[in-house]
Order: sequence, then C-alpha cells, then structure tokens
Amino acid sequence: MRNDHISDQGEKTRQTVRDGYSEIAINSKGCCGCSDPQQFAEAIGYSKQELELLPDGANMGLSCGNPTAIADLKPGQVVLDLGSGGGFDVFIAAKKVGQEGRVIGVDMTPEMISKSRQSIPVFARKTNLNNAEFRLGEIEHLPLADNSIDVVISNCVINLSPDKQRVWSEIARVLKPGGKACVSDLALKQELPEAVKAAAQALIGCVAGAVRVDATVEMMRNVGLNNIEIGEKPYNIDVMDDCNDNLYGSIRQDLPEGMKLGDYVISVDFVGYKEVKTMDKKTTELIAIGASVACNCHPCVKFHTGKASELKIEPDLIKQAITVGKMVRRGAAEQMDELIKEKGLAEE
Repeated sequence: MRNDHISDQGEKTRQTVRDGYSEIAINSKGCCGCSDPQQFAEAIGYSKQELELLPDGANMGLSCGNPTAIADLKPGQVVLDLGSGGGFDVFIAAKKVGQEGRVIGVDMTPEMISKSRQSIPVFARKTNLNNAEFRLGEIEHLPLADNSIDVVISNCVINLSPDKQRVWSEIARVLKPGGKACVSDLALKQELPEAVKAAAQALIGCVAGAVRVDATVEMMRNVGLNNIEIGEKPYNIDVMDDCNDNLYGSIRQDLPEGMKLGDYVISVDFVGYKEVKTMDKKTTELIAIGASVACNCHPCVKFHTGKASELKIEPDLIKQAITVGKMVRRGAAEQMDELIKEKGLAEE
C-alpha cells in the first residue's frame, strides 16, 4: 500500500511539472520571467558567443548553471541532456562537439520537444551542423541504450523528479565506462518553510524539489559514480531576486521576514565519473596462463604460473586455465589442417 501511495504521489508531481512546462513552452516564457533572458543567462555563466548561436526561443530562463562549461566537451563526443526543454544546452553542446559528435535532448513534455525540434533547421543554418536531436521520454526511464553516452548534462532538472535515485541510476546505465555526468542543480542549505515546499509554482521552479548536497552525493555513489566534484555557486539563485515574476513573488511572500531564497537554496555543479571496471590480478594471470599455453610460449607459461603461485591462486584453477589453453591450441591446429586440406596443399 505504501509503495502505491509513493507511486501515485510521484505521478501527481510529474504531471504538475509536465503541465507547468507545457504552459511555459506554449507561452515562450521561462519560469524566471526576466525581461532579458540573455542577461539572466550571462549572469549564471554563459558567454555572449554561446548565446548568439541559439535559435530564437531556445533560451527560456530555465537554467541555474552552465553544465556545458563544467563538462569541458570535446569534438566527437556523444552528449545527453536531461530535461532539454527548448534545446538551450543541446545547441550549445552541439557546437562544442562538432559534426563528428552528437547531442541528444530528452524531455517529457511534448510541447517542449515540438518547440526544440522546430529550432533544429535554424541552428543548422547558423552553424552548418546537423548533430542535434530530441526524444520524448522521462529522465527516470531514458530512451537510450546502455553504455552509449560519453557525457550526461542536466540543468536545473533533476530536482523536478519525484524519484531522483532512479534518475542517477539511469545516468549510470547510459554512460560509457569512463564517461562523466555534469549536472547543474539547486540544493538546500537548510529546510524550506512548509508553505514554500507546498507551492506548485515553487516545484515547477525547481525549488521545492531541492535536496541537500550530501544527499545528491550519496545517490551518485550508490550507482557507482566516483571522483565526485562539487562546486557551489551561492550567487546564482539570487539572480532571481531581480525578476518580478509570479514564481519568485509567491516564494518570497512565504519566506520568514528578513530571509531571501539564497539563504535556503544554492546553485551547485556536480561532476561524477562512471568507473572503468578492470579485471582483478588473479583473473588476469589465469587468462595469461591459458594464452601462454595456446601460443606454445614455454617462458610465458613458467612466468605466469609462478605469478599465480605468488597470488595464491588455487591449483585447480591453474589446471583449468592450462586445459582451456590446450583446447584453444588444439582447435587452432585442427582448423589449420582442415584449411590446408581444403586448399589441396596437404601431402599425399
């Protein structure tokens, strides 16, 4: 019963977000509501050169950082943007990875996908690049294959998810070994007042869904991401204070007297790497023994069986490795004999 309740509540949250962002896409107005989206984007880390490449309407004021900058993208990489919205970070990343690379945006809002796809021809004319695509889907259930992505980026989106641990699991699944996740998001410094957490507008603006930094780090580690880097940017959230919009106004009126949003929420960059799994030393030596036998290398067999003894590998496992090597050697010899006979080269 409890799991059903969590699922139902999660779907209600997801629908609230979907409805909110559908309206944003249709009205072409970001959640910040600033009169100058470019100025807002520059204030949180984007350059004028990056912004000049964007099709009209791609910059919707939905950012809280610049994940394409912390990702240090390289030509030829395959990049995934979670919650791609109007295509803001997808198009910036597409320029960085070049024609040999590819950038895929995933968003659960059909209106956002339609809006971003309409911008692809405009971007292509501006840059001569045709390397961006957009897919409809939820970030908890990514429409991508395992081990297919070099870099995952996300900008103020994971906080919107009712199942953040599932999102991080999906990130780890689609990343190639050695790939990295670069996420700009909001995090809590202290718990928000209940009135703020309850406001749907605050949820759509990523605020009510924020969790503490250490909670995000734990979720990243749970899925095997390591070498985690954290960069806090306390000034970013207070850029919203200059935006006379309904979202910030509704939040501000529910804050305690003398407090501002930046006292509760900070903008944070998270970077984590998917582990490159390597074989343990014992397995490596067993494979080396089998290969040495297969190629008839006497010194090699002597060396690797000696190393196996040093590693205290069970004698039965060493014997199995030798047997496999002999089978490979015999099989190769038999195949060669068959080839010789087939070509008519065998002696009578």
